[in-house]
Amino acid sequence: MYKSIEELMQAAGCAAYPARWNEIFDTVMGDFDKNGCFLTDPAYYDMLHEKYGVLNKHLEVFKEAAVEVGKREPLARLLALLVATLRDREHVSADLKEFKAPMPPEGTRDLAVDMLTGLALFAMVPYTAQKIAPRNLPKYISDYILQNCEMCVDYFKARYGAPGCNLIGWYQLAIEGELFRVGRLEIQICAKFKGGTVFENAKGERVTLCHGRLLHRDGFPLGSHGYEDEEGSFEANVTETDSAYTGYPYLASGHIKTDTVCLLKSEWHPILTEGDPVVSLHIPAGGGLTPEIVDETLVEAKKVLATYYPDFKYKAFVCSSWMMDPQLVEMLGPDANISKFCSRFTPMAQKSQGNAVMNFIFFDPDRKIPLSDLPEDTRFQRALKQHYLGGKVIYEMLGYFF
Repeated sequence: MYKSIEELMQAAGCAAYPARWNEIFDTVMGDFDKNGCFLTDPAYYDMLHEKYGVLNKHLEVFKEAAVEVGKREPLARLLALLVATLRDREHVSADLKEFKAPMPPEGTRDLAVDMLTGLALFAMVPYTAQKIAPRNLPKYISDYILQNCEMCVDYFKARYGAPGCNLIGWYQLAIEGELFRVGRLEIQICAKFKGGTVFENAKGERVTLCHGRLLHRDGFPLGSHGYEDEEGSFEANVTETDSAYTGYPYLASGHIKTDTVCLLKSEWHPILTEGDPVVSLHIPAGGGLTPEIVDETLVEAKKVLATYYPDFKYKAFVCSSWMMDPQLVEMLGPDANISKFCSRFTPMAQKSQGNAVMNFIFFDPDRKIPLSDLPEDTRFQRALKQHYLGGKVIYEMLGYFF
């Protein structure tokens, strides 16, 4: 028995944990002393798979990891605390922001440590199934929602060469049933628009004014790659008077103009504002991205949303991705599928170090591979490598369309 949470966290190798755990520690540990942690029983995963069909690829990995965690009391107790956190849906988001999962020593892999948060996710499968049941979703959508968390193993293995999970925060979307796949894209509901306000006039012309961003003097979010110098930085917000809106407009490149414009209320009106509900699109790995495939996906997605989520009154589609950077159009040419996908959106710069390309194209999320050693297996990889060797990056931007 560990006398304090500090003692347990040290034994488990957990460097940071939610302050709220101090309040629930005694209760959770008391239950653990009485009942243990059900997630260390491999039979639990057999039950989940039999009832919900959620472990079609990595069932044995989860069962083996459960046994290994069960052999190490500090990790098993930490797992019990994670379960308590995930079940408290009111506080889970804030708690996970304060949590830093244990990691094995540099250059090594440890199944029990690497899979710890992956095991925790599967405590929530019954909750998710119960939450989505009233919507009577098509089987392919409900299956995707329930099976989504198993994908954590593939993501981790592609980057680190062994099973694991390091995206417990991201998978809260799946737990809440707010992320599913239609055709080529993942659809995230309950997202909120951020970064500006979109205005339209009677001619159908649109202007997007930046809001809530601290900008470098050259008109890019401060702290981004190449825009770290704080001298001359300023905050860009939309201001409103009785007769007009004033702010800093986004340019076609996604950068922000450093001079303000004034939009008269007699001519312009807002059509998308900060906090408005939007559908966020995500591009899972694999599969084509031709305009035809994307068009078919969007048509089907709109039908699904109208039929099964009529209560979600979204105003636009958005995407936060490295694929939103217009530099890709210059790099690949306008006829490339990625360029055509990018060109659907109006880009809006957000703070970025250009790490997403390293993660999703070169599978180097921690940027440990020297740029000169990056692979050049495809024309796209070669072009990106030269771009980064030249001191440039591909920024993760936000894009929107109606």
